[in-house]
Amino acid sequence: MQKKFLIVGGGVAGVCLAHQLIKQNQQVTLVDDGNNVSSVVAAGIVHPMSFRRTLLSWNADPYYFESKAFYMEMESVLNAHFFHPIMVRRLFATQEEATCWNQRLEQPEFRLFMHQITREDLEFTPYGSGRVDGFWIDTRVFIEESHRYLAARQQLVYDTISSENFNPETMEFQGVKYDEVVMALGYKNNQVPWFSEVPVNPTKGQLLTVKWDNPLQNTSLHRKAFALPIGENLFRIGSTYEWNNTSPETTPEGMTLILANTRSITTDPLEVIDHQAGIRPTSPDRRPMVGKHPVYDQLYIFNGLGAKGYMLAPSLAEMLCNALIHNTALLADLHPDRFNPK
Repeated sequence: MQKKFLIVGGGVAGVCLAHQLIKQNQQVTLVDDGNNVSSVVAAGIVHPMSFRRTLLSWNADPYYFESKAFYMEMESVLNAHFFHPIMVRRLFATQEEATCWNQRLEQPEFRLFMHQITREDLEFTPYGSGRVDGFWIDTRVFIEESHRYLAARQQLVYDTISSENFNPETMEFQGVKYDEVVMALGYKNNQVPWFSEVPVNPTKGQLLTVKWDNPLQNTSLHRKAFALPIGENLFRIGSTYEWNNTSPETTPEGMTLILANTRSITTDPLEVIDHQAGIRPTSPDRRPMVGKHPVYDQLYIFNGLGAKGYMLAPSLAEMLCNALIHNTALLADLHPDRFNPK
C-alpha cells in the first residue's frame, strides 16, 4: 500500500528516513530550511565502541553492520562517493585501560569487533593501543547528494514549518494532505509547538581540519580527542561538548581546547586549515526519541540521535519506516513520553 509522507528536517535522520521510505515505494516529501549545522558538520566517524568505559555502543550489533550496508548501497543509489573504511585505534591512557581492553577481548560480543593485540599495537603510547574496524562518512557529500537526488525527483522543498502552514488536525502542509508526518528537526525541535515538551538538548561541537605530516593515512586515532585522516595529510580533529549551546559560531576557546586535547595523541606541529561548529541533538538518557505524538496519531518524532547519529540513523529509520507502512512496533524505550512524570 502506497502512502504519502512528509518528513520535516533534512539532516541525517530525515534523509535516512526518506531513503528507507523510497526503497519501499512510498511517496515522500522532505522539507528542510536549508540551514543544516549538525549533520553536515559532523565528523561522520562510525565505530561500535564507547571508548570512555570500553563498552559496546547501544545496539552496536546489528546497527553497526546495518549502517555499513546502508551507506554502501546509498553510494550506488546516489552515484556518489562518501563511504570510507578505516581502522579505529584507541590509545590507552593508563594500564587500567589496557587491562580492561584485554578483558573485553575474552568476551564473544566484543570479539565480533575487536582485533587481537599485536606487537604494533603495543608500540603506541606507554600503555599500548587497541583496534576496531570502522568507517567514516563524508557527511557533506552524503547530505548534499541526498538533497540533490530528492530535488531531482521533486521530493525536496526548502521551507520552514509552522502553525501557519501546517495543520496537525488534518495533516495538511501548505494545502497538501499527508497520511503521516515525521518531525526530524534535530536541535531545532523546540522551534515548533508539536513536540516542544520533548527534551531534545542542543550540544554544540567544534571541529578543526589540520595539516599533519603523519603516515597513518587510514587510521583514526582516539584518546581524549580524535584525529581522523581525510586524505592528502589532512585530519579532522575534535571535538568539544558544549551543553545547551545553540550558537553555530566557532570560538578561540574551542580551538584551544581541541588542540590541547590532541596533545594526548601527538606533539607534532599541526597547521589549522579550517574550524567548524555543529549542534548535536541529544537526550537526557543518551537514547533517541522515536514515537507518536500523544494527541495526533499521524504525527511522529525522530530525533535525539546525538554523537552516534550516523550509526543509528539507518536502522532506526528502517524501524520507523516499517511502523509507518506496516504498523510494526517501535521500541518502547525510545518513546518520547518516557521523560514525562507518571
